[in-house]
Amino acid sequence: MRPGMAVLLSTSILALLLAFLFASRNRGLAAPGPERGFWDEGIEAFVRGKVANTYVDELSDDASKDAFYRAMDAYVKLDYYCDFIPPSEHSRHVEETAGRYAGLGIRINGEDDGLHVIGVFPGGPAAKAGIRVGDTIVRAEGQALAGLAIDDITGLLKGRPGTPVRVGVIRGPRPEDGPAKGEEIAIVARREVITPPSVFTRRLGKSKEFALVRLADFTEETQNAFDVEMEKLLSDQPAQGLILDLRHNGGGVLGVAVRVAERFLRAGRLVVRMEGRGQDASRDYPAKDRLGKMLNIPLIVLVDRMSASASEVVAGALQDHRRAVLVGERTYGKFLVQSITEIPNRKAAVKLTTSRYYTPHGRSYQGPSRGERMRRGTRPEGAGLIPDVVIPMSDENAEKLLFYWDNEEGRPWGEVRRHDDVPADWIDPQLERAIKLLEGEIVLQKIKRGRGPRSG
Repeated sequence: MRPGMAVLLSTSILALLLAFLFASRNRGLAAPGPERGFWDEGIEAFVRGKVANTYVDELSDDASKDAFYRAMDAYVKLDYYCDFIPPSEHSRHVEETAGRYAGLGIRINGEDDGLHVIGVFPGGPAAKAGIRVGDTIVRAEGQALAGLAIDDITGLLKGRPGTPVRVGVIRGPRPEDGPAKGEEIAIVARREVITPPSVFTRRLGKSKEFALVRLADFTEETQNAFDVEMEKLLSDQPAQGLILDLRHNGGGVLGVAVRVAERFLRAGRLVVRMEGRGQDASRDYPAKDRLGKMLNIPLIVLVDRMSASASEVVAGALQDHRRAVLVGERTYGKFLVQSITEIPNRKAAVKLTTSRYYTPHGRSYQGPSRGERMRRGTRPEGAGLIPDVVIPMSDENAEKLLFYWDNEEGRPWGEVRRHDDVPADWIDPQLERAIKLLEGEIVLQKIKRGRGPRSG
């Protein structure tokens, strides 16, 4: 297709969506018209008819649908973070935001002949049905999985809670090379809601006097998981200092980030300010009255170049109120808020940037939101929060840290350690500096307590 014709075809498809969006269900909204200066219904009708009658190949329904969705995505791509979410991706997007899904509760590696089970959620459907780590799932709902894409396979395994799914399993261990061998066993499992762990804790220091909590992301499940894990961590042994690890946390639900930040702030302290054009797009988020064990505990926040959005909300608020010391590398620099609006009765959605956010002191370090910045892993000058203590991370240590987290995240699923060369008690350079800062804070507090009035 010639470039000019491709552009006109996209315009035609845009017309169809806009006609749908502003149809009888939304009669109060006016559809774009010629008076707006960018829409010409005559051109739209001409091009649509020309394509239908003269394009060399007759377009199938699927091809037309895919072109339609691509055109919608192009229309809303006003910056890097805006998206049209088609029906095929909508359910996955909802799952990611919620932090839960209905399925079997397994962690997998894709293989040519099916799925290699590398982790099984304790007490989940797969575990109850007898699926084990090392097994290979080669069939689902009567369909062989060989050659299918991972998304297609997981689509077969996921579904409504309580519904059965029939799978064919070959018992492990799987050979290092070649397909799984053995008799295929038929297993029926009943789908349940699975909430993968995203909050990870550990004890640090010579006497385990410090507590670390790492948030992998900010989903709807993060807040409760954070509170539960912190209660466990601090109840077992009082902590003299806390490290909040937000490295490689790309963000998530803004409201959840606000609730995590307010665990460390006095009531009424501003967490973040939003400014935008739409209804409710401009507002302040103050901390609510949530007195607890974490208001006065010495706090370090670890950040890096992949700490973005909701992570920067938390880090920026704690830094502005001098509640925490930020350690690590300059953050990513995404000070924009996206709102997701579902299209009625279409199982699709539109994600648009609707606000900019500012730290309590009015800081915003948003980098350009267009172009190839994220894909290339670069950061424009001036983007992102600057840590109070900057500790660069070598490529070698950065990779080792990812391996450590890989082992850590697989542990709740019963996974065999993937990276034996990374010790379970390994301390990376940024974390090491955080521990030293807390040790120094303890010494300082002891000195202050020893300076009481003397009589003589």
